[in-house]
Amino acid sequence: MTKKIKDFTAGDKATLFLRFSDVQIKKTNANADYATMLGFDGTDLIEVKMWSFNDEKRQVLKNGEIYEATGTMKDYQGKMQFNVTEFRLATDEEVDRNDFYEYAKLSVDQLKEEIIAYVNKIDNEIIKSIVYTLLKKHFIDYFLYPAAMNMHHNYFSGLAYHVYSMLKLSDGYLALYPYLNKNLVYGGIILHDLGKLVELSGPKGTEYTKAGNLLGHIAIGSNLVYEAACELKAENTDEVLCLQHLILSHHGLLEYGSPKEPGIAEAALLFMLDYSDSRLAALEKEVTGTSQGEFTGPISAFDRKPFYVPKF
Repeated sequence: MTKKIKDFTAGDKATLFLRFSDVQIKKTNANADYATMLGFDGTDLIEVKMWSFNDEKRQVLKNGEIYEATGTMKDYQGKMQFNVTEFRLATDEEVDRNDFYEYAKLSVDQLKEEIIAYVNKIDNEIIKSIVYTLLKKHFIDYFLYPAAMNMHHNYFSGLAYHVYSMLKLSDGYLALYPYLNKNLVYGGIILHDLGKLVELSGPKGTEYTKAGNLLGHIAIGSNLVYEAACELKAENTDEVLCLQHLILSHHGLLEYGSPKEPGIAEAALLFMLDYSDSRLAALEKEVTGTSQGEFTGPISAFDRKPFYVPKF
């Protein structure tokens, strides 16, 4: 049986089949090249380092590919790290590639059905037309792309599942606070991360595109809404202005990357929904992989704090 990350402890020599993602080449203080990335064994993620790095290894190392990697496990600041000395591309005979990619809890068809049902709940014709126009234009990618590189929902259909989760969460707030504009909330949620379809390269071997690096998904998303509004001759409406504001402010704070902070009640809700779903999804991955009575490893989404899992 092929061994997994969980079968090893610090100090062990290990050979694992891993899908490498977020591959980055960096420099040590001595100006030597090294590679850092994430390795996924089909169940768990581990930080991977390659300290002895050269041009030969650079030619073989590709983001999103599956490798047989050999090296040593290390405890680094309370979290397991895999220091790889040798690696080679895995063959189709050795691995089932589908086992090395993560997928949303719902199928693509289920996500389509759920999200389209919310589109149909939008009563405002301008907002509904913009949402419909943009979904139609990006329909395939919308239901296949991840929501992020690493932080949260970083798997096939992650973006759509993130949107679905936020829509479900929003219903409780809308029932409790009926002054909130349902049309703006639903429309803002469905469109808030649309720019990631341009910012990211796709669900396999995900990388930032040139536009992603230079503009970011928030600016891209706002531009996409404005372009759709121009096509519909609705660019000067309050609906479009408010939708753009929701996208531009959905990270909540300037230091979180939002060009604007929320200035509309619905924008404040969108930020809270986005923040809570992204953080809890990141926390879920660690907590469900940690035994009761133990602490998780440091979690990036919570400033690298570990969390305790109760024994009941």
